[in-house]
Amino acid sequence: MSINTTQQKSTKWLQQAVEQQQAGNLKRAIDYYRRYLRDKPGDAGVLHSVGGLYYQLQNFDKAGEFLEKAYLADPDHPGYLNDLGAFRMQVKDYAGAIDLLAKLVARSADNAEAFYNLGLAYYGANRLSDAIDAFERVIHLRPDHAATHYYLGATLLGLGQYPAAEGSLRKAIMHAPGLAAAHHKLGESLSAQRRYASAIESFRKARELDRNNVKVISALAVALHNNGQTQDAIRLLQEELENHPDSFLIMAGLGNLLHISGEIEKAERFYREALSKKQHSSAACFALANIRRFCRDDQDIIDHMQSLLKNESLSDDERKNICFALGKIYDDCAEYDRAFESYRVANSISKRSVSYNRAGRQQLISETISVFNNNLFSGLAGLGTEKERPVFIVGMPRSGTTLTEQILSAHPDIAGGDELLYFASIRKLLPSLLQCEETYPLCCPFLDSQNAEDIIRHYLALLERHSETAKFVTDKLPDNYLYLGLIRVLFPNAPIIHCRRNPLDVCLSNYFQSFHTGLDYSFDLMDTGHHYLEYSRLMAHWRRVLPGPFLEIRYEDLVTDLEKNGRKLIEFCGLVWHEDCLQFHEQKRDIRTASFWQVRQPIYKSSVGRWKNYESQLEPLMQLFAQAEDEL
Repeated sequence: MSINTTQQKSTKWLQQAVEQQQAGNLKRAIDYYRRYLRDKPGDAGVLHSVGGLYYQLQNFDKAGEFLEKAYLADPDHPGYLNDLGAFRMQVKDYAGAIDLLAKLVARSADNAEAFYNLGLAYYGANRLSDAIDAFERVIHLRPDHAATHYYLGATLLGLGQYPAAEGSLRKAIMHAPGLAAAHHKLGESLSAQRRYASAIESFRKARELDRNNVKVISALAVALHNNGQTQDAIRLLQEELENHPDSFLIMAGLGNLLHISGEIEKAERFYREALSKKQHSSAACFALANIRRFCRDDQDIIDHMQSLLKNESLSDDERKNICFALGKIYDDCAEYDRAFESYRVANSISKRSVSYNRAGRQQLISETISVFNNNLFSGLAGLGTEKERPVFIVGMPRSGTTLTEQILSAHPDIAGGDELLYFASIRKLLPSLLQCEETYPLCCPFLDSQNAEDIIRHYLALLERHSETAKFVTDKLPDNYLYLGLIRVLFPNAPIIHCRRNPLDVCLSNYFQSFHTGLDYSFDLMDTGHHYLEYSRLMAHWRRVLPGPFLEIRYEDLVTDLEKNGRKLIEFCGLVWHEDCLQFHEQKRDIRTASFWQVRQPIYKSSVGRWKNYESQLEPLMQLFAQAEDEL
């Protein structure tokens, strides 16, 4: 065949491909394009077009293959680089997307689309500080880009920067009033600031724009409850359940509100009914198991859950939920071997997608110990505020932080702030705030008066959202123990309470708990032990060097003699004892942690020495702790 004949044939294939594409016949267009590519395999434009057509057909393997070929055929083409990066982001290959898009923005500092896609990739990879930088660059280039304002607000919300998130989300709405997602996120930001009436307005607007979004409906119900309108929230979910009978999110929300309202039997009946619906069985199992204590009379529930596990088509999440539920019920029934095995299976499923970095944790703790010494506290003295308002409650999760906060917040001069993510977000933002190449904590010696003042002001404003009148507001994020050095520099007079608990009990409780957000160490018993030892190493350092008011309270002492140790807590805050602190379980404030159902009842002691029920399974952990003690 002559060159001219081949050329004519290729031109014909290309023309027919374009015609079919314009007519919407995507598969036929691909067929003609691929015939053309037999003769012109390096045509980057056609390769790119085929990749796009495969993407429209949701054949993502082929789409990625041809977009990659287009990029390799013309690596300097910004459009091919951008689209391949955006594609990788869409299929959740965030690392690959970041690699490509970072190359693109390095070549083109004014490419707003590339910066936007890079920000989305960082956001998907949970590199939130990097995402903020990318989104802010887009806004500099395109101030009216509503989607970027939205994602910047969502990112700030994820970092606990609630007022800043609110500002970005309001800008998104200003530029795109019909963007339902922005109204939804604005409602979340307002809820986080305890501005529930305003949050209700935002959620209602989001619902108006997106009537069938059950996440918005659920969020509206929660805001109504938090605003003291629990019965209105229940009515809302009951009405919406008729419109969305297959939505377990609405089912779960309704069951939870019935539980909170003290209608335990009605909530249980509701979850039992949900159990009968095949598509909701695993989530219903988990919700039902955590509604009360179970006994051997509940064999029907156990049998039902066990039968569900025989279904080989269960997803990993479904199997995990059922196993966590059975673990809790078996533990209630004192069937400890069965309980541990159920928890082991549930955690092994979780661990498949999460990896605990032992070396990274050790490095963080070692660097924190190295940075925050007596010389640093002396050198940064004067940067902090004299205000005592925050009360920091720290420790390992499940060490009694929630119980301690409940006792304190029952006092009329103390408001409960729950788990505030402020310092966890400051850790990520501090290097850029200080214009320092060092990460946290190595950047902390560069803290200056202006940044310290800004951090303090924003944190106090966050506390103000929780109460305008209380003398103290608690912050009970357990992981704040990592940031006690920075906290003490900024708040030299603030009370710090460290909750301690028997290491075997606290590790077992972490291992048995299906945390809402997940803790990377908690899915493996030995990882949990390693994490505990690193936490213990840092707390030993804080005892040596941390200036200012510091109190340690043992969980075992607290539950053994509530009044004696409750008085110690109140006295530590400089307040006069109040009898309401003994009735903490009667408070009406919302509880958002894993300890929800326990703190709704009077003090109980069954969790003390719980590890003894699992002594044989904990033998490796006991050996780890014994070895660590010998090495110290």
